[in-house]
Amino acid sequence: MARKKKIEFLMSTDWMFEKPIDREHKEYKLLSYFQKMGEKLDKMELYPSFIELSLHLANLQTLVKDKKLLYTTKRFTSVDDELLVKDLKIKEVPQMSHDEYEEFIKILTYSAPRMFEYFGIAKSVWELVFDSIHLKVKKNIKNVLSSKGYFYYFDKEINKLFVWEYDNKPAAKGSPENKVVVNLIYGEEKNDLTIPKIITTFSQWNTEGKSKLPVVEMISRGNFPINETLLPLFKRKLISYVSQKQVIETHYGKTQET
Repeated sequence: MARKKKIEFLMSTDWMFEKPIDREHKEYKLLSYFQKMGEKLDKMELYPSFIELSLHLANLQTLVKDKKLLYTTKRFTSVDDELLVKDLKIKEVPQMSHDEYEEFIKILTYSAPRMFEYFGIAKSVWELVFDSIHLKVKKNIKNVLSSKGYFYYFDKEINKLFVWEYDNKPAAKGSPENKVVVNLIYGEEKNDLTIPKIITTFSQWNTEGKSKLPVVEMISRGNFPINETLLPLFKRKLISYVSQKQVIETHYGKTQET
């Protein structure tokens, strides 16, 4: 099996402390970073950029409040790999001379509001795509709270059908948050193969009950990149849907189709 490619961020959270600690130099560095992020957003590629922006924003807030540096040593192996609280670490800022510290404060004062503003732009794009996605359970809705299932998406632009098997499970041991782990089992031009036939033929799960697992259709009103945008938000849409169904079932009983 091929090793998963490590996902690299564009900029480390200790970028302010890389020599030289000079406001003008860091303004250019931040501008370059925003330009690279802008190129990705222009192509509507949300991940891993959105995760990275979230980390930088949290780091700046920690620097402003506590003058400490927030970072992670987590190895990201997919474009939308989750960054959990347990993955975050804090350390003291590096030793600086008096002049460097004054420059650091200027850099921080300049960078924080601009990072916050840029994150807001990225968040609005995220919400635009998320709201464009509609989820519909096509089969076995009574079992929608099962941790495993299948979802599919038909890309009309390229006449291609994608089918994934998914496992909705806790993001970490003891975590109240969930993550959806997926495996693409089919990605070909649409033909006479039905979804049940694709699942029966290509699903890698060795379980007798897979015919009873929920099958979900994902529909997007926009044409967005699959791996960097739609698939990450399909997973988050599924988590949101299942969470709502869990609340409904807890309060009102048996899950019903809406």
